[in-house]
Amino acid sequence: MGALTSTASEKIRLAVVNPALRQRNCGKALCGIAAFVTLGLIGHLIVLLWAQHDFTPVEALVVLHSNMLVHGEGLYWGVNRYPFTISAYGPIFYTASGFLHNLGVPAYQSARILSYAALLASLWLCWRALGYLTSNTFARITVVILAGSTSNILFWGTTGQVDMLACSFSLAAFTAFLKFREQRDRRALVLSGIFVILAIFTKQTFLAAGAAIGVTLLWDDRKHALPWIAGVAIAGGGIAFTLNFVTHGGFFADAIFANINPFALFKLQQHVQYLLMTGTGIVVTALAGAIRPSHRALPLYIYAAFSTCIWLLTASKIGSDLNYQMEMMLVLAMCAAYALDQLDFFPNLFAARQTWVTVLQLPLLLHIAINMLLSSRVIAERALFEPVKQQETMALKPFVDHPGRLLSVHYDSLVHNRGRIEVEPLIYNLLVRAGLTDPTTVLNDLEARQFATVILGQNLFEPPPAIEDLEFGRLPNLQEDAIRKNYRLVKHVDGLNNVYIYEPRSH
Repeated sequence: MGALTSTASEKIRLAVVNPALRQRNCGKALCGIAAFVTLGLIGHLIVLLWAQHDFTPVEALVVLHSNMLVHGEGLYWGVNRYPFTISAYGPIFYTASGFLHNLGVPAYQSARILSYAALLASLWLCWRALGYLTSNTFARITVVILAGSTSNILFWGTTGQVDMLACSFSLAAFTAFLKFREQRDRRALVLSGIFVILAIFTKQTFLAAGAAIGVTLLWDDRKHALPWIAGVAIAGGGIAFTLNFVTHGGFFADAIFANINPFALFKLQQHVQYLLMTGTGIVVTALAGAIRPSHRALPLYIYAAFSTCIWLLTASKIGSDLNYQMEMMLVLAMCAAYALDQLDFFPNLFAARQTWVTVLQLPLLLHIAINMLLSSRVIAERALFEPVKQQETMALKPFVDHPGRLLSVHYDSLVHNRGRIEVEPLIYNLLVRAGLTDPTTVLNDLEARQFATVILGQNLFEPPPAIEDLEFGRLPNLQEDAIRKNYRLVKHVDGLNNVYIYEPRSH
């Protein structure tokens, strides 16, 4: 027994004093953490393929718009005709998702598979991008672990919305630019411009990568700066004006002007609170790297600064969600991993030196633990809510799957039973308030009882809440008064969405 104890003690002593052994042990630890991250990715994949109902209301809207596009109803309808909804993003995701659905892939899965493929591509691009900044394999593995364990990235990377695809295009542009900067490969510079345009025409706010590339070129390579900036601007502008011409002004109306929602401070507070809870470790480590600035990493930190600024400018929009943080978190994860290399974190760790740099492992390990717990919770909630949503959608089926016009806030039932939408109450209300949409068309149709069914999220025959929730899908007051006058409440479905069904009064 004593001999066994002595042997164990000797192994511990060797692990402490032998840097090579500590390096191997750290490598094993990273592989173990990576295995848990992989399990999380697999868990999300299983749920996204299995679940047949929406993860978010916007996911259902994206699926509806994609379906309407491939069935010849177009996209970007403008703000003053039916359907009173906006295609809020660029055409790339709608087109690709609709194409997959047209090939026979189920509606939600067509969008989610795109997002998941973009998530995997983004993790690979983080690895590739960091490879142009450092040869440290441990740092490159760390960025994949940090990004792949972040719950917010996993949530939106497995939801059928446009953000993850836009992220992957932005990261592809940035990676191609780093290749140009390292190898002077002009084809890579051209490719970076193409990916910047693809990112913007997936989601308009993904400007950070292009801005970072342009500023870096102006800083240290003006020979290529002006041609690159001019080429991207001319090509992007040409595509935008062509889209607007083809859609009779609908592209600018939907994707730009209708996207200027009201701002509210409480939205930014929500974002900051979540970031502090789930991203502090990455932010602290990324900032620590700024102690030793490097010209090589200049574009990375410029990219981080631009993505943070765009997040701060857009996070307080009514209707914004945590997907607005995704690009920033991916870039900050790269900054954090690069910082570990610049600060000699790994050599200090392998040599068992007690310095402030090695203490950075604590916030990063805490980041991984908190986010993996949150990600597990997301997987569990999606699995638990799926049968509830199925029951809710089935309860609405008799009212949705029949002839006649329909106004509904329950978008999931529209995906399953209609494949199209006529009025999106939240956006319609915001556009009417902003004076962009003429309210008389829908009002007249309600007064004339043209809608066979109206499905709302509140009982209009009860007193309204004392404090108005601008993010709740209500109609303008005049339209609600028209429903009270011309419609009767026929059913209340008490589920996750708590919906009320109205039908026209008999004359």
